[in-house]
Amino acid sequence: MKITQTESKLLNELVKDCITYRLEEKEALKYIEIRFKKISLSSYKHRKANVLSDDSTQIWLNNFTRVGFVSNHKKQIEYIEKIQDDSLRQLFIEENRPNRNERIILRIKQDIRENTQLLSELNAGTPIISALKARLESIRDTNANPTKTIQISK
Repeated sequence: MKITQTESKLLNELVKDCITYRLEEKEALKYIEIRFKKISLSSYKHRKANVLSDDSTQIWLNNFTRVGFVSNHKKQIEYIEKIQDDSLRQLFIEENRPNRNERIILRIKQDIRENTQLLSELNAGTPIISALKARLESIRDTNANPTKTIQISK
């Protein structure tokens, strides 16, 4: 089957999507079939190998992975903070009712403790993510300017 240059570019973009979303081969083939047309497994593997060997694609994938990870980390923290705010509001309401339900209050307090622990764990990762980002940027800058040397400590 002969495809045009435009179709080839589209197919490469679809393969990039499959890589980005970490689709299994069967899922990738189905994704491509829905958005383009059916291709063989060998054709998919060949294109995937070509796409992964392209330097610009590797740069794009690395950037997407870093940005995606940081963005997801931030969303998780914000989501848990919203849950925590709601739990604290609910605790306040339950504690100020004339007929307090101690069982509900204890469950809300347990939920608050669990959320606090989870937030602490996520927030502890934030400086690590920041340090990794700085290290990656330093390596990227060094690769862009090979005469500059960097010291990477363990």
